[in-house]
Parts: sequence; C-alpha cells; structure tokens
Amino acid sequence: MSWQYSEKTKQLFLDAVQGKSGAHVGEISEADGVGEHGSVACGDALKFSFRVERNADDPLKDKIVEARFLTFGCTSAIAASEALCRIIEERSLTPLEALKITNQDIVEYLEGLPTQKIHCSVMGAEALEAAVFDWASKRNVDMEALGYKRLVTEENEGRLVCSCFGITEPYLRRKIRELNLHTVEEVTGAIKAGGACGTCRGEIQDIITEIWSGSCGSEEGSSCSFDPVAEQIATSCSFEPKSASAPVTSAPVQESSKSAASGFVPLATVSIAANGDVVQDPSYKTAEDVSSLTQEYQNASPYQRMKLIEKVIEEEVRPILRRDGGDIEIVDVKDNLIYISMTGACDSCDSATETIELIVKTLLQDKLDPKLDVIEL
Repeated sequence: MSWQYSEKTKQLFLDAVQGKSGAHVGEISEADGVGEHGSVACGDALKFSFRVERNADDPLKDKIVEARFLTFGCTSAIAASEALCRIIEERSLTPLEALKITNQDIVEYLEGLPTQKIHCSVMGAEALEAAVFDWASKRNVDMEALGYKRLVTEENEGRLVCSCFGITEPYLRRKIRELNLHTVEEVTGAIKAGGACGTCRGEIQDIITEIWSGSCGSEEGSSCSFDPVAEQIATSCSFEPKSASAPVTSAPVQESSKSAASGFVPLATVSIAANGDVVQDPSYKTAEDVSSLTQEYQNASPYQRMKLIEKVIEEEVRPILRRDGGDIEIVDVKDNLIYISMTGACDSCDSATETIELIVKTLLQDKLDPKLDVIEL
C-alpha cells in the first residue's frame, strides 16, 4: 500500500533503511538505557537504547549522547524512531528531559503523519519511557520520588479491552486523554485499538463518552482531569506546550491502485513511486530476487512448491514468531491452501489471527504467490 508522507518523513525513512551516515538504526552495546514496546507477532515492535555521558556528581545531569533503535514496522515506525533519536541527540537531553518528549513532538518533527499511522509515534514514546526507567534503575535514581511512575507497567495489569492488540482499559483511558482522542477512528489511528476484529469498538466509544462527558468511571466525587504524572510526561521539556485541543497533525492518505501489501518494512528494500510516494515493500530480498523466487514457484511441481513453502516458513516466518516464544507447523498443502497450526506462545495468543494475516500469509504471498491462502487448524 502507498501512503502520502511528508518529504521529511520520507528522507528520514530512506536514511535509515539505506544505512546512511548519521542514521540511528542499530543497538548500543552495554547501553545505559534499553526499552522495548510492542510485539512482532502483533504487527509492530520497537527496541530503543541510549548511551549517556555520566555526570560524576549528579546522575540527573547525565546527557544522552547516542541513541539507537531496531524496529519491525512500517515506513512511519522507522521514520518516527529515527526522528525520536535525532530530537534527543540534537537537543542534548538528559534522560528525564527525553521522557517528556511526546508523540506530538515526533509527528511535528516529521512534518506530519497520516492519521492511520499516528500509533507509530506513540510506540517510540513508550519504548523511550521503558529505556529511561531502565537507566534510572542502573543509576539508582528514585523515579517515584521525582514524581514519575511507570504507568505502562501498572496498566498491563488492567482489564483487557482490545484483545487483538493487548490494549488494557487504564492504558486506553490515559492515551485518550493524552492524545485528545474523541472518536473510535482516532483511537484506532493512535494506538490500534479496535482496528482488527472490531468487537471492542462499542466499548471504546463508551469509554470515550465517559471521559469527555466528565465521568471517567471513577469514584463518586472524583475529578476527570488528567493524571498529574501523565500530564507531566505529556509536556515537552524544550518544545512549546500544546493546547489540549490541538489536533494531531496528519497528512492525507493516498490509496494505491495495487493490491495492499502488509506495509511492514524490516529495514529492507523499498521503492519510490513516480509521484515520489514511498511504496512499502515487506520483502527481505531485492525486487529481482522476489521476482525470481515467484517465477520459480509458478514453474514448480507440487512437491517443489511444498519445499518452497517450507523454505519461506523456515527462513522468514519462524524466526519472527520464535522471538516472541511462538512457532508454526505446516499441516498440509492443497492447491493454493496452506493449512497450518500455531504452537508455543502463538497457540494461546489473542492476536494469533492477526499474526497469521500480517506475517504468515503476507510473507508467503509476497514471496511465492498472491493467490496463496493460509488456514489455521
């Protein structure tokens, strides 16, 4: 699928995937702070790490001098991660100052993002938070004494609203307030909730109505105002503060006439359309290699096709699933139907359906034949 991105977004994305000097793709060995957010099996994952120049007298004066990221995600996820690293390094921020960077700051640095891709900037902010708390534990900084709480950790234990993407009610409520979200579509664009099976959309609407009508479902007599810690994190340390009503900057979406691909770009080959749009290519190989593999599949015997399917599963799909403790087994292949069984963590994962659609099916179609379909047994 093709999206219309700003020139800044496209440039940062291309710098990252092409490994240009000054790009921030990678991982810092013996990093002072490391944080992760998301899950590859659920569609997006980001690992963020940074190194500081330590202050001998006061750890709160440590300065981040290097930031790096690894992501399995789309153009927006890669560009947003690159933008986050640049903001931190360009402004020579301390970890606590970096913690105040908001997803809106990232979107503005990119000069806008399509509304459906705002969640990519949220992912970077969450990974950054995890990395800062990791730094704090290593430097013996008492974050709670400073007024910071690890909100995401507490929210992971809350009631699950969106099982497809593992979104809990406390996390959902915080993000609706922080990001000033007023519709289910805005929620889906920002944090993905409600964007898969859709069964939770009614409940999401109820929560939105409660929050903006002044009733947050809290105890009688309590206020519906922002959580002070969340509000503190949402306030930029070096950017002009945003008003609560400021809309999230977005660029219009341009749909491609071609059949939609997954949109995942594991820092690999991409192409630029004639109009300058970045065309997302989920392939790990070059376009020539993919074409060759597809041609080989078309000309293969049934037995040879089975072996090619096994090859893609073994080399492309299985490593991704195993990172999250899951696995996959081929049960049978009949014509264009591939029957599989999800095992390990994937067997009981609420997002198994999305994993099959976004990873298993997409990779097999992209690399072998668009007519292939995957059925779970």
